[in-house]
Amino acid sequence: MTIYQEILQWSASKSDFTKDALRRIITSQNLTSVDIDELVQLLKKEEGDGSILINSVPLDSSHLPTSVSSGFNYPKLISIKNPENICALYNQANLEFSNTGLIVVYGNNGSGKSSYSRILKKMCWSRDKSIDLKKNVFSGSNTQQKVEFVIEENGVNHNFTWNENTPSHPTLNSIFVFDSNCGDIYVNNENPTEYKPTGIDVLEKLIGVLNQISLNLDNDVRAYNTQKPILNENLRTTISGVWYQSIETKTKEQVDTYIQFSDTNKQRKEELTALLKTQDPQEKIKNLTELKTRLINYVQQFKLIEGLYNEDNLKIIKDLKIKLDTINKAYITATSELGNINSLSGFGSDHWRVLWNAAKDFSIKEELTDENDVFPSNQSLETCVLCQQDLDETAKLRLQGFSEFVLNDVSIKLNAVKEGIRLKIESINNTVILPFENYSELVKHIPEFEKLYELFVEKFKEIKTNIVSHLQSDIEINVTENILSKNVEGLVINTDLQIKNNTELSKNRSKLVVELNELLTKEFLHTQKVNIAQYHNEHLYKKWINQCKAKLNTTQISKKIGDLMDNQAVNLQHQEFVNHLQNFNQDLASKVAIAKTRTTSGITFQRCGFSDIGEGMNSILSEGEQKIVALSNFLAECTIDNRKNSIVFDDPVNSLDMDYRDLIAEQIVSLSADRQIIVLTHDLSFLRLLIDTHKSIINSDCQVIGIDKYNGISGIVTDEIPYLAKNVDERIDSIRRILRDHDSLPITDAHGREIKLDSARKRFRMLVERTVEEILSNKTYQRFSKNINLKKRNLSGYIVTEQSDVDILLDLFGKYSVTEHDGGTSTIPQLPNKQIIQQDITNYLTWKADFKSRLNTFVQSY
Repeated sequence: MTIYQEILQWSASKSDFTKDALRRIITSQNLTSVDIDELVQLLKKEEGDGSILINSVPLDSSHLPTSVSSGFNYPKLISIKNPENICALYNQANLEFSNTGLIVVYGNNGSGKSSYSRILKKMCWSRDKSIDLKKNVFSGSNTQQKVEFVIEENGVNHNFTWNENTPSHPTLNSIFVFDSNCGDIYVNNENPTEYKPTGIDVLEKLIGVLNQISLNLDNDVRAYNTQKPILNENLRTTISGVWYQSIETKTKEQVDTYIQFSDTNKQRKEELTALLKTQDPQEKIKNLTELKTRLINYVQQFKLIEGLYNEDNLKIIKDLKIKLDTINKAYITATSELGNINSLSGFGSDHWRVLWNAAKDFSIKEELTDENDVFPSNQSLETCVLCQQDLDETAKLRLQGFSEFVLNDVSIKLNAVKEGIRLKIESINNTVILPFENYSELVKHIPEFEKLYELFVEKFKEIKTNIVSHLQSDIEINVTENILSKNVEGLVINTDLQIKNNTELSKNRSKLVVELNELLTKEFLHTQKVNIAQYHNEHLYKKWINQCKAKLNTTQISKKIGDLMDNQAVNLQHQEFVNHLQNFNQDLASKVAIAKTRTTSGITFQRCGFSDIGEGMNSILSEGEQKIVALSNFLAECTIDNRKNSIVFDDPVNSLDMDYRDLIAEQIVSLSADRQIIVLTHDLSFLRLLIDTHKSIINSDCQVIGIDKYNGISGIVTDEIPYLAKNVDERIDSIRRILRDHDSLPITDAHGREIKLDSARKRFRMLVERTVEEILSNKTYQRFSKNINLKKRNLSGYIVTEQSDVDILLDLFGKYSVTEHDGGTSTIPQLPNKQIIQQDITNYLTWKADFKSRLNTFVQSY
C-alpha cells in the first residue's frame, strides 16, 4: 500500500473539509489564497453556518496519483570562489569541481581546508548547524563577508553570491556535509529524520494548511474589537452588576430582555439621589473615629504633664523631702560623735566621701588589703595610702572610726535619699510640653484653646520651678490646679456621641444606597445597550470561531506522520544504515539500530543507539567505533531510496586505523561512480589511498585540488598535489613542468633557473626512490600502505630484475643525491644541468618501458 493509499484510508474518519483539503493538496502543486478561503468557508459550514453555499469535494481514489516517480536531478557544486573576509582565505581563490566523480582537496594544516569546510557546512545540509564564519582576525577588516558559488541544476549552471547575514541558496541544501562534529551528533543526539518518502509531504502540507486556516480565522475575528463597557467598581456587587459580569454566558434574548430602564425606575432614582445627598454617615463615622483616636492621644499627653504635680506625686515629693531632712539630722549627730577623732573641717561631707572612696579603691586595686577587699584592713593600716607615712595607733583608730561611720546605716540611707531626689529633679527638668502646632486642630473644637494652652504652659513652668526649689531647699510647695486634659476629654465624650448617632443613621441609609446603586446599574446598562449588544454578539462569534479552530488540531496528523515515517522512513534508513555498517564492522552492525523517538508538529525524530542495552554509545564504544557508526548513519541518509546527493567529507578518517581507512576509501570511491563526492583532507596517506583506490576501482584518475598558504593568506588553489603523494608518472610530469618553468625565466635570472634545476634534481632522486616501490618491486610494498602485497604478479618484479636494472637505478640515485650533501668543489662532481636531466628522463622512460615489457612477458608465461 502506497502512502497515498494509507492517507486515503486514514482520512475516511475525518471531517469533510479535511478530506477536501487533502484532495486539493494532492491534485494541486500549490494551494492558492482562494483555496484557503474556500476551506475556511467549508469549516464554518460544518460548524453550523447555514448561509454558506459551497460544498466540499472529499478525497477519493480517483484523486490519487497512478504512479509515483522517485527520479530527481541532484544539484552539483561546480565552484566556490572569491571568498571575501572569511578567515584568511585568498579573496581571488577559485575551487572548481567536476560535476561527478571523486574530487579530493588536499592542504596542510593552516592551508584553508577547514575554512572551506565551514563555508560548505554553513551553506549546505549538515547535522551540525552551529557554524560561525569568522572574519580575518589578523587584518581586523570589517568588510562584509561574501562568497560566490556556481551550482549545476538540471544540467544548467547558476551563479549564487552569499552575503553576510543572508540565507543560503535552497538548492545547496541537497548537498550533504560530514565532519567530526557531525559525527558526535549522529552518535549522541536525537535528530529529526531527514529522509521523507514520497507522499509524506501531503500530510506535512496539511498541517501547514490547517495552520493557515487558523491564521485566517484569527485575522477574521481581529476586526471585531468592541470593548465591553466598564461598570463602576462600586456598582459591580449589585444584582444587575453581578448579572453583567457574566453576560458572556447569556443568550441574545436574555440580554435584550434584561436590559430595561422604565420611567418609574428613573423617578425613583431621582428621589433616592436627593434623599442621600447629605454626607455619607459611614464616611463621617470614619472621620469621627480618627478624630477620637487623636483626642485620646492628646489627653494622654496632657495627663502625663499633669501627673507631675497631682496630689499623689506631690505627696511623694514632700515625703522624700521630709525623709531627707530626718535622715540628715541623724547623719549630723553621727558626724559629731566622731569629732574627737577628726581634725579636718568638712568631715562627713560629699567631698570627704569622694576622698574616702578613692583611698578605698586604690587599696583594693593595688592589693593593699588582706582579703575580701576589706578597707581598712590590717595591711592598709600600716601605711597611709596618700602620704605614704607609717600610721601610729591614733591614726589607725581614726581610720577604723571613719570606716564605721561610712558603713553606718544612717550614712547609707542618706546617700539613697539624695540619689532619689537627684533623679526626681532630673525627671522634672526633662519633662517638656510639645509646641502648640501639635495641637492646633483643637482650636476648631475649643475656640479658646490657644489661650488655655499658653496658660497651661506658663503655669507648668512655675510649678516645675517650685517643686525643684522645694527639693533643693526648705521652700514650701505652693501648687494650684493646672488641668488642661479635662477640656479635651469633653471633646472625646462629644465625639463618641456623634459616632453613635451616625451609626444609627447608617443602618437605614445603607438600604437606600443599595437600592440607588441597583437603579444606577440598570441605567448604565440601558444607556450602553447598543455597545453591550455589539460586544455580546462579537463575543459569541469569537467563541464560535474558537470552536472552529478546535477542529484544526494537528496532533492526529503528526501521529499519522510519525507512524508512516516509522514504517517507511526510519525503518528504511535503519536497514540502509546496517548495510553500510556491515561493510565496516559486522559485529557492530548486529548491535546498533536507528529507531524513531517521537513526532512533534509533523517532524519525526530518531536516535541511533544499542539495540538491547540502554547505555549510551559514547560510554561503550571507542572513538574510532563511534566514528564508523556516525559515518554509516550519514551515508544511510545520503543513499536511502537510491539517492544520488552530492556529498562532502571533511577528513572522514580522523582517529581511524588503516583497516577502516581502506574500507572507507573503497566506499567513497564506489559511491563516486555515479555522484559527485568532495573530500577535504590534510592526511597525505589518505590522499594517496584515495588516488590509488580510485584508479583500481574506477580505472581512472580522480580530480585532486591542492590548496596552500603563503604570507598569511590561505586557500590559494594550486594544481600541484604534494610530491610525496605522486606516483612515478605524476613525478615525471612534475619534473618536466619544472624544466618548462626553467625555460620561461628571463635569461638574466640565473638564480631562479638554478633554484628550478635544484628542485628538479631533488625530485628526480625521489622519483628513483618511488621507482623501487612502484616499478622494481611492482608495488609489493609501499610506504603509504599497511600491507605487503604477496601476490604472484607483484613478486614477479623480483624475478625479472637484473643487475643492469639495479645499476641504472643506483647510478641515477647517486647522481641526484649529490645535492643532498655538502662538501668542497673537489669532492662534488658537476651537478646535472637541464640537458642532462632531460636525457636522464628519456633514458629512465626507456628503461621503465623495457622493464614493464619484460615483466608483462614473464607474467603472461608464468
